[in-house]
Amino acid sequence: MDGLKLMWIYRLCLILLIGLIGIVFYYLKPVYYHIIIGILKALIPFLIGLIIAYLLHPAIEYIHKKGLKRVYAILLIYLLFFGGAVLGLYLLIPIFKQQWNDILLSFPKVLSLYDTFLSKIERKTSRMPIFLHNRVDLMINGAEQFGISLVNRTGDWMKHFVNNFISIIIIPFIVFYFLKDYKVLADILIKFVPTKWRDETKGLAVELDNTFGKYIRGQIFVCFLLFIMATIFLWIGKMKYALVLGLIIGITDIIPYFGPIIGALPTLFLAASEGTSLIIRVGIILIVLQLIEGNVLSPLIIGKSIHTHPVIIMFTLLVAGEVAGFTGLLLAVPGLVVVISILRYFHNRKQHLSS
Repeated sequence: MDGLKLMWIYRLCLILLIGLIGIVFYYLKPVYYHIIIGILKALIPFLIGLIIAYLLHPAIEYIHKKGLKRVYAILLIYLLFFGGAVLGLYLLIPIFKQQWNDILLSFPKVLSLYDTFLSKIERKTSRMPIFLHNRVDLMINGAEQFGISLVNRTGDWMKHFVNNFISIIIIPFIVFYFLKDYKVLADILIKFVPTKWRDETKGLAVELDNTFGKYIRGQIFVCFLLFIMATIFLWIGKMKYALVLGLIIGITDIIPYFGPIIGALPTLFLAASEGTSLIIRVGIILIVLQLIEGNVLSPLIIGKSIHTHPVIIMFTLLVAGEVAGFTGLLLAVPGLVVVISILRYFHNRKQHLSS
């Protein structure tokens, strides 16, 4: 009986101690909050460097297996990647800036066209049942809010880019050391896992790399190729803002199903502000791009790495978009790929053990 009382007293003291620690941390929040934020900001370049190193690692392993020393393979890929990025930015930023300023100058014409478009929708939906009419209004308002938030976030991202220029400069050096000591870092990380779970963790890591890694690398490469093709096709079609719109089309294509629509809308509105013949040419270009992406690029480069029904992907995108907005749309499919990979690994492992 005395032992039971002591156990309850011990539990009560533990709960009180945890509560006291929580209260102390709450009131000390102004002291440690800025320290934690500073540490998280300092970790961002290392996280970006780790992602870039992860994306480049297969290319280095491939070259290394062909007979080139690992250090030289790293230097070669390192120079090609960062050298190409710096050269591309140096050549394209002035053009991008000029086209972006031209788009801003054409905004009054685009807004006038948008108002006319909304008036037509209002007239056509006015005879619908009230619940359908209200639903259309909600969809339009939601699209407007999404567009405004996306523009605001783009401006914030550009400000952060400029303000954290020093952190960005050190990323290439971080990437180099991550690539150089890739196996050493992997061995250090695996030591944090309990010994009995290490083999399982390694197997899961291989499964994730085969699915998640293949999907991410393939999707980024597809988006890059689509950006190049969209820019060239729009330039051939005599669209004034080919580089900016090509970049938007390339970036938004990372979102399955909804991305091409998001990327096409500003392109079509800007084309419509210039005339009927241009919007027809641009419409044909967008259709051709989606046919190439859907029937050539994605099947060849990404393949069927997701192995998931389109309905599940659409549902995941809708839920993620409602919960986290544009960020949710970007992270929804990669998160789904990770979950599916983990479930597939444990399902295969269970079948293997049972057999």
